[in-house]
Amino acid sequence: MRIAGFIHTPAALALLLTVAGCSKPPASAYEQASSTSTGLPVGQNSAGEGCTLQRLADGRADIYCGSWDQPSAHVQIGGAASAATLPGLAASSPWRAGLDAAYVCEAPQPARILDGVPAEILPCTQRFGGWPYVALAAEIDGKVYYADGVQPALPAMQRGIGVVSGRVPAAAAGQAGVAQSDQLLAQRLAAHAFSSGDVGQYDALMALGAQANQAENFPAAVIAYRAALALQQKKLGADNPGTVIPMLALGLNLSNQGLYAQAQAQFATAAALAPRASDPTAPAVLRYDEALDALNQGQSQRALARLQEARQAYAALVPPALLQAQPQAAQNNALFSISAPAGADTLLADQVTLNSPVTQAALLGVIECWRYQALVLERIGDRAGSDAAIANARRIASANGLEPPSLDARLDRTRAVLASANGQPAAAAADLARAAASFNDALPGSRPVAQTDLLRGAALAQSGDTQAALSACRDGIALLRKLRLGGTAGLIGPCLDVYAKAATDDPARAGTLHGEMFEAAELTQGSVTTQEIAQAAARLASSASDPKVASAIRAQQDAQHRLADLYQQRDQAAHAANNGAALARLDKDIAAATARLQQAGLAEQAAAPNYGQLVQQVVPATEVLKLLRPDEAFLGITTTPRHSWLFFLHAGRVDVAQANETDRGMARLVKQVRASIEPGTNGLPAFDMADAATIYADTLGPFAAQMAGVHDLVVAPSGALLALPFALLPTGPASATDLAHAPWLIRQTTLAYVPAAANFVSLRRAEGTSAAKQPWFGFGDFRPVSLAQAQATYSPAACPQAAAEFAGLPQLPYAKLELQAASAIFGAGPQDELLGAGFTVPDVEKADLKNFQILHFATHALLPTDLPCQAEPAIVTSAPAGAASADQAQLTTSDVMGLKLDANLVVLSACNTGGGEEGGEALSGLARSFFFAGARAMLVTQWSVNDQVSAYLVADTLSRLHAASAGGAAGSLRAAQLALISGAGKGFPAQIADPFYWAAFTVIGDGGAEALSGSGK
Repeated sequence: MRIAGFIHTPAALALLLTVAGCSKPPASAYEQASSTSTGLPVGQNSAGEGCTLQRLADGRADIYCGSWDQPSAHVQIGGAASAATLPGLAASSPWRAGLDAAYVCEAPQPARILDGVPAEILPCTQRFGGWPYVALAAEIDGKVYYADGVQPALPAMQRGIGVVSGRVPAAAAGQAGVAQSDQLLAQRLAAHAFSSGDVGQYDALMALGAQANQAENFPAAVIAYRAALALQQKKLGADNPGTVIPMLALGLNLSNQGLYAQAQAQFATAAALAPRASDPTAPAVLRYDEALDALNQGQSQRALARLQEARQAYAALVPPALLQAQPQAAQNNALFSISAPAGADTLLADQVTLNSPVTQAALLGVIECWRYQALVLERIGDRAGSDAAIANARRIASANGLEPPSLDARLDRTRAVLASANGQPAAAAADLARAAASFNDALPGSRPVAQTDLLRGAALAQSGDTQAALSACRDGIALLRKLRLGGTAGLIGPCLDVYAKAATDDPARAGTLHGEMFEAAELTQGSVTTQEIAQAAARLASSASDPKVASAIRAQQDAQHRLADLYQQRDQAAHAANNGAALARLDKDIAAATARLQQAGLAEQAAAPNYGQLVQQVVPATEVLKLLRPDEAFLGITTTPRHSWLFFLHAGRVDVAQANETDRGMARLVKQVRASIEPGTNGLPAFDMADAATIYADTLGPFAAQMAGVHDLVVAPSGALLALPFALLPTGPASATDLAHAPWLIRQTTLAYVPAAANFVSLRRAEGTSAAKQPWFGFGDFRPVSLAQAQATYSPAACPQAAAEFAGLPQLPYAKLELQAASAIFGAGPQDELLGAGFTVPDVEKADLKNFQILHFATHALLPTDLPCQAEPAIVTSAPAGAASADQAQLTTSDVMGLKLDANLVVLSACNTGGGEEGGEALSGLARSFFFAGARAMLVTQWSVNDQVSAYLVADTLSRLHAASAGGAAGSLRAAQLALISGAGKGFPAQIADPFYWAAFTVIGDGGAEALSGSGK
């Protein structure tokens, strides 16, 4: 589940509350004349920005400073007063009550402004945003004047009061000075220097983040919130409690992308800041976001506990009557009409809404907690509790007039999900129709609209209306394609069932419907790997026709990754103590990287205006069929919570089959088969032939007849199947006691893998575009680092085991022999290798690798799951001479992305370089980064390999590849694997027929292409 969380910002509140029926503040509370309008100069603010005063029709005035298009400050005329009443008005009055609704203000401080005018100054902090604010009350000629604004505007506020009161002639306002005592006060108030422009930029970023979050475009939300947080930390300090809301918003949207460790780092820091925040909802927001993070991870009980804690914290900020109100009592509710006491001063600060923002935020929080509680309770089987929870959410929203389109849509959608789970498809379809209409009003053309259409398609199918269901599914799929967004198998799976049913009902249109079904299934494979391979392949294809175009595209991609990496570094640095210098350096680097990205984007647009069209997420089946060779087939697999769908493309047609195994069932089978391959204390266990046979039956079994004419098979798996090489699946009866004679699938066909059909198409189109002339370059024979070097990288206090494990990595004598054999095969010289002490990260980065067709790494590889405190996947190298730490003894994914390659094949002859069972995808970040750098195919491992056997297998594969005797990388690997199997007990030990020895290596990418071409062959 991915969640559009309720983000507690003014921007998010505005999104949710823009709806007829809610009493609103006057327009002037939100929008005033632009700063670009003609105004009266009132000098500079304390940040050196020029300010102008705009008079309003009712005698009030707004002050604009710098580039911010919102008022930096407001000036108002109060009623008649005497000097004795001024302190009281600043401490307790409708004006002060209006301030307190949106700001936390300290006690008034007496001051003198405008050469002796008595005044009271209130240092404040924004409740929502955390920026320092200031308010000012002054008495001039028997009248009280009020002003309030962001802290740097204090000098301009004083001049503004002078102009409005007539104390300062309008013509002289721009030159009017501020008393030295007032300047000192302003400096004392300004703990951190910031400008109106900073506040405006922050507000804009938070608004963009809220909008992207509500549209469920979580990557865009992360970019906006990360930038907002960095700006605020830079201006207010990394430990300022005012930064807690963007920090939590960033954490939630990281969680929504599955980046749980990064999200947890944000939540942990926020937990220390929330109790001190000026925003009273911050502790509740923390619990709420932690609940949604738990829900993302499938931790239902933890989510339920956090939601209950969050709801109680929100409820404590809401008048009890609002929580107990019934819908019929909603009219003239106290929440939406604030009347001043009879005879009281009627002045209210313009920037404060007539509705309490704290109460609104808390009330919305209560509603959202009840809504998500309904989902969690349904998930754990408490239907009565679930029904009561959604009823409470609906009642409170309706009773208080809180029914804007987006909230209304989410409530309807939640109720529909519960109705569908309770076997009420007609009611679910009706609720979803209302939700779709509301989402179209609030967020037209967004992911929530598409997802609601898909859910409506499933509900309509459940009620038996196949044609209406098909129409709804088509609408949802079309919108996801337009948005270039994927969807979960749980969401898209029911629509695959709809397509299949429609094809069965109308055989004449079955071919067309199966083609649509294939494209819909591709949307479940929209992973980061899929996207990056698509981008890299489009760049490689462009390189053949115009290297300058490819260079412009690469520059833009590098700039994008550089900026993302810097922000991630900043996230980490912000959580460390006494790290001000590092943060300042990173802020400077981020500013420079942002400028480079803008320049690179313009250059890319000029050089390759159609580049975006080349990066396809979904391709039609006809494109795949067109690029398949005569004896080649493509198998796409989509596992869903209900069953699996199989798509077999071969000989100009698409065959579709359904398997009964669910995604969870398939994960269980894969886990059991992999467990039978992992060596234990007593050696290798018996291979789980039965479960392997079940996987074959539920993937390729339905197409056994068609496979008779297939020599090469490209597989696009999904879910847990990404972690299993299909080579070890038995195609018929087999015994675990006679592995040498088992009918392994590898005996029948050559196998290559791609994350998605779009990757097959893009990589096949890039085939033959490499300009590299040299055949091979090798890396290996690393030198282990010392324990002291490892401890300098892995703190013994924070990571007590990591340093010893890293320093204790054994040398790999057979990996060295593997490289020697490969060097001899390709006739390489010393200039074509980095070995031993010369195999370091700086040496790899300095090497000119773009002219080599094959890059061959034979060393250790580490995933974050392999070593405590390992931040990202890495290839182990030697440390540079004299290095104090092991930092430069790890070629990380970030380092690899910086390489410039034009390789047909990269060999990662190391442990678990493909990701393994815990890697999530068939490609770990390490292998994925090589695709980004310019690889067209990868030879990777799926588990920890035997050094001696893998050295032989890789050397044999490369020998066959060089001889061009087996049809590309995948064919050469297959031939080497078959040689091992057939040699079991005949020159090789009998146990070598176990898949542990020969099945770990797989080819990802266009393994059918020749890895050598031109003069290098």
